[in-house]
Amino acid sequence: MTAADGFVSGTQKIVDHGADSARYNVVVLGDGYRAADMAQYHADVQAFVDAFRQTAPFGDLWCGINVHRVDVTSTDSGADDPLTCGDGSAGSGATPRTYFDATFCSGSAIRRLLTCDSVRARGVAQSQVPATHLTLVIVNSPLYGGSGGDIATFSTAPGAAEIALHEIGHSAFGLADEYEYYAGCSSGEAGHDVYAGGEPVEPNVTRNTNRATIKWRSVLTSPQDALPTTANANCAQCDPQGNPRAPDYVGAYEGARYMHCGCYRPAYDCRMRTLGQPFCGACQKTIRDTLAPYLPLAWQGLWWKSPAASESGWGLNVAHQGDIVFATWFTYDAAGKAWWLSMTAPLVSGGNRFSGALHATHGPPFSAVPFDPTQVVATPVGTGTLTFNDADNGTFAYTVNGISQSKAITRQVFGPLPACRFGTQANLAAATNYQDLWWNAPAGSESGWGVNITHQGSTLFVTWFTYDVDGSPLWLSATAQKTAALTFSGTLYRTTGPAFNANPWSPAAVAATPVGSVTLTFANGNAAAFAYTVNGVSQKKQITRQIFQAPGTVCR
Repeated sequence: MTAADGFVSGTQKIVDHGADSARYNVVVLGDGYRAADMAQYHADVQAFVDAFRQTAPFGDLWCGINVHRVDVTSTDSGADDPLTCGDGSAGSGATPRTYFDATFCSGSAIRRLLTCDSVRARGVAQSQVPATHLTLVIVNSPLYGGSGGDIATFSTAPGAAEIALHEIGHSAFGLADEYEYYAGCSSGEAGHDVYAGGEPVEPNVTRNTNRATIKWRSVLTSPQDALPTTANANCAQCDPQGNPRAPDYVGAYEGARYMHCGCYRPAYDCRMRTLGQPFCGACQKTIRDTLAPYLPLAWQGLWWKSPAASESGWGLNVAHQGDIVFATWFTYDAAGKAWWLSMTAPLVSGGNRFSGALHATHGPPFSAVPFDPTQVVATPVGTGTLTFNDADNGTFAYTVNGISQSKAITRQVFGPLPACRFGTQANLAAATNYQDLWWNAPAGSESGWGVNITHQGSTLFVTWFTYDVDGSPLWLSATAQKTAALTFSGTLYRTTGPAFNANPWSPAAVAATPVGSVTLTFANGNAAAFAYTVNGVSQKKQITRQIFQAPGTVCR
């Protein structure tokens, strides 16, 4: 069939994390969907996008991905299904008129090999989205099939999306097949006994079993364990032995790239070996490394009124993880008392606009032992919207108790600014910059209070949101200098100032009174001791980063 058997009717950006020029762009096309099938096509695309996001590690990297749906109408439904095929299977003989001419039994090979006109599909994708990185074609057929290559093609049969995820491994990330056969272990195939070529170019297969130089050495489960993890005793067949290690173990298993011996894969099983399995650690690292340049800089850190210092005395701490911002606004109530409001703000649009409800919170006094999180009560008082114009400037618009205002904001700079990105480091303990939102350890044990740390150079600016002796919101702040390895100390201040809605807002009316001291001692990038003395009351708490969207954000 030909392009006369349908037409392109439009394009919709269904996942929008910012400008196409800055993100990794996935373009989804449909084949074999008639005009009457468009609602089903939209549902099929969304179902795949949901599965894509839920597949590790794509969920961690989602903020770097845009997804575009191109609506393509075909004259008929389905795909070509030849009567005979090289694998001996019988088809229906259907030859529907479709825009991308999708067909099962491509090249008369095997029934499940579903392909389409990849040149036409790429052309449509690039004409609709010039910055296309990955093109997918969903074929409206209940038969099971799919393929990879320049584009990933898959049907709507149950489980066929797994083919797409596997083929994306090839098409987008250059991953090799990790299975040790071509036609199948019981097929009797010849020529697959021992790999005799050079070092494979793909990042997830190798000839090398030297743990010091193996290409996935950075993700080996144990750098001390001997390699290979398994060896095939009979290269005339697939290795029948089971996995001697845990399912997620990364080592070097013999049998990969269609060969029984001489080529090694990182894990016993992986999506590049068996559909339905997770991507192994080495494949996940490749995916993360490939998508890392497309991840936006996180707006994590301390912000204040722009121009800088024009309203010194209040600020906004932003914890930014994936598509969610958690903001704590340090300001003053109508009486001038220190007052904080918090906001969980999901992404609204364009990758730079976040909006949510503002809450005023009451809870047990900071010195309460034990601190009972069930006594914490958050009351909605309005709404807030954060719109970031670039990495260092934005707007904070809010309505609180019926009062609406908008202020330009900028980063508060007191040292070298770190760059923060979400999803780039799964092991937060290895982080060396502590800029983040922290709370009591173990996580969730004292939900209701927290510590925002802004880390620039050898200085931490600490804002602690907690509760006064009467349970009302209270915040204290400190500039903590590095006093020893992994240790920072400073004076804690309690501050009063103009009400949040004062206009003009005068920084001259801000008064900071020392009330004690604080010392933060870090065991690692995700664990610290928070020791303080406030008005003669001394306590120490273990704290950890608050992760509300895994794996969290790391600054460097």
